[in-house]
Amino acid sequence: EAGSLYLGVEVDAESGDATDERLDLDSDRLTTHGVIVGMTGSGKTGLGIVLVEEVLASGVPVLVIDPKGDMGNLLLNFPDFRPEDFAPWVDAGTAKREGVTREELAASEAEKWKKGLERTGIGPERMRAVRDGVDIRVLTPGSTAGIPLNLVGDLSAPDASWDEAGESIRDEIEGLVSGLLVMVGIEADPLTSREHILLSNLIEHAWRGGATLDLPTLLLQVQDPPMRRLGVFELETFYPEKDRTKLALRLNGLLASPSFAEWIIGEPLDIQSLLWAPDGRPRASIIHLAHLSDAERMFVVTLILSKFVTWMRKLPGTSELKATI
Repeated sequence: EAGSLYLGVEVDAESGDATDERLDLDSDRLTTHGVIVGMTGSGKTGLGIVLVEEVLASGVPVLVIDPKGDMGNLLLNFPDFRPEDFAPWVDAGTAKREGVTREELAASEAEKWKKGLERTGIGPERMRAVRDGVDIRVLTPGSTAGIPLNLVGDLSAPDASWDEAGESIRDEIEGLVSGLLVMVGIEADPLTSREHILLSNLIEHAWRGGATLDLPTLLLQVQDPPMRRLGVFELETFYPEKDRTKLALRLNGLLASPSFAEWIIGEPLDIQSLLWAPDGRPRASIIHLAHLSDAERMFVVTLILSKFVTWMRKLPGTSELKATI
C-alpha cells in the first residue's frame, strides 16, 4: 500500500512466537524526527535497515550517516538465496565452532533467511524490486575504500538566493569553517575567533559575488583579503598580516599533507545527487564514518547537515515524505 512501511509481524508476548498481525507505519509519520532506542543487541540496527529498505521501496531516497559501519548491510540483498552468495559474508570462525564447512554454514544461513522472510510475506520478487529499483552506494569521505566524497575541494556557492536562504547559507559557512579549523587544530568560536570571522567573511564575500572558490584560492585570500575592513575596524588592526600568514601556513600544511588528499577528491558534496541517481532512481547514499576520528566525524556530519538544510529550504512545503536522513 502506498505510503505504508511494512516493519514486520507482531510477536506474542508470552510465547515469543511470530503472529500473523502485520505492523505497518504510515510514512507521513517520519516527516519530522524519529529515534530508535534499545539495549545492545536488541535489534536497533536491524529495525533501522528495515525502515530504510521500506522507505526506498516506496520510492523515497535516503541519506544514511553511518558512524559504526553497519548500514552497508543494505547491499546484502540476495533474492535467489544461493549459498555461494552468502558464503563471502559468513564467519569462518563460527563455521569452525559449529563443526561445519564455510559452504555448509552459508547454505544453512541462506535457508534460514529464506524461511524467515517467507514467514513475514517477503519473497524474492519484492527483494529484486528493491535491489533493481534503488541505487545503494557507500561513500567514504577521507578515504578511497568506498566512493570518495569531495567535501572541501570545491567551495562553490550553493544554488540558493541570499534573500530567501541567507540564514541557511551562513549556517553552512559556519559549519564548513569550523570543520576546517578543527582539522588544523584550532578550536574556534564563530563569534570571537579572528580565524573563524576572517574565513567566514572571505567565503561569504566570494559566494555573494558568485565567484568560484576552492581551498588554494581561500588560502591566498587569507594573506591578501579582498576587503579592508572587518566590522568597524581596519583589517590590519583586527587581524594583522603577520598573524594571517600564520593561519595561511597552517592551512597550507593541511593542503600539503598526503593524508588530506583523499578529502578533496571524488564526488562533490551535492545533496540532489546523493538522493537521486542520474537515471531517476532513488538513492541510498551511505556516508561511512567508522574510519574517521571524532573531530573528522564532527566535521563531516556538520557539513552534510548544513548542506542538507540549505537544499531543503529551497523546496516547497509538503506533508508527504520526500527524503529521509
